[in-house]
Amino acid sequence: MTTYDCIIAGAGLSGFAAALGAAQAGAKVLLLDKMPAAGGTAVYAMTPVLSGWQNSTIGDAAGKILADELKKNNSFEWRRNRIVTDEDSLQYAMTNVLKNSGIDTLFSATLCGAETKDGKISSISAMTIGGLKKFTAANFVDATGDAVLSLLAGAEIIVPEDEESMTKTLMFKVRNVKNFDRETVVNLFKENADKFPVKIVDAFMGLPLLDETEVLMNLTAITGNAADPAAYSNMHDELYKQIAPVMDFMRRNIPCFADAVVSKTAPAVGVRYTRSVKGLRSLTLDDIHNPEMPPEPVAFCGKYIGGHYVKQYKSPWGYEVSGNPAVPYGAIRVKGISNLVTAGRIIDADPKVISAVRLAAGCLATGQAAGIAAALGIPDYDTLKKELERQNCLDWLKK
Repeated sequence: MTTYDCIIAGAGLSGFAAALGAAQAGAKVLLLDKMPAAGGTAVYAMTPVLSGWQNSTIGDAAGKILADELKKNNSFEWRRNRIVTDEDSLQYAMTNVLKNSGIDTLFSATLCGAETKDGKISSISAMTIGGLKKFTAANFVDATGDAVLSLLAGAEIIVPEDEESMTKTLMFKVRNVKNFDRETVVNLFKENADKFPVKIVDAFMGLPLLDETEVLMNLTAITGNAADPAAYSNMHDELYKQIAPVMDFMRRNIPCFADAVVSKTAPAVGVRYTRSVKGLRSLTLDDIHNPEMPPEPVAFCGKYIGGHYVKQYKSPWGYEVSGNPAVPYGAIRVKGISNLVTAGRIIDADPKVISAVRLAAGCLATGQAAGIAAALGIPDYDTLKKELERQNCLDWLKK
């Protein structure tokens, strides 16, 4: 049984940033994931357009480190407050950063147990190709996106009502798109929206990639409880069936798609929200609209909420953020388990504000904060803040 200072479950963007933050704080780190390599939703649900920054700069923390690695391989473009890349280049860049940071990784490792005693996790178990393995650490980070580690450890879990759970989608790419102009496409889609085969989708969602004849499409949608294994298992097939009629609509009604063909479909369903973990403090709707920042800020929030509603794109409660929001330290600290912190879309947040933290930039930000907290033994805020500042995680407070 191997012992670490910090174990991070989940190697998506939040887990990647957590591992990086913990390693930079001097911890011996293990990052594990059920998939065969790093990447999480951004790679396996095929969403390599990374968004959610508050302003026109990436910042100087984990996001910049990742961007600099992408630039080395000419697989980076900054476009309208987004990093545009492709999933293969993103995975390669994440892998290189992890390797160069001295972080131990274990992939194809499915979490299957967590032992807790006196309000602390003592060990976790994962099923690997080589059999069942057990690991111990002083502190843990749940960056699984579905709160799997927290669930196994007995933490209090919050499952949203269906109305607040957001749609699930299956991303796909099309090639041979000619003279794509976003404004024209958006307007034509709106004019013909009553004919669109997926009734939830009432606005065009798609972006050209590095090769602008290739467009990433986000036009499938389904509702349901992705925390229910049976429901989740059926989602991929149902969403896949939508692609053919969607493409027929696009070819008939949007001239630049007349000769377009599907070039790749995501291997995994894109799930925006399944459950979150009860923390010492929740990020609330009042926080999002409050001109005063919450106490003990550790990460920034995005500037909109309420997209991907289950009846149409825009929800009844949003989506302009009017306040000065931030993720409070208490939202990543798990109630009842003193050596566990959370990162990404599972932090303690009102389901209505989840869009403010679930995008790539927010996942990187809460991930790095969680990794640093775990490396330092989940300390008081003043101690954590010093290391957050040293790793440039709070530069957004100065803007």
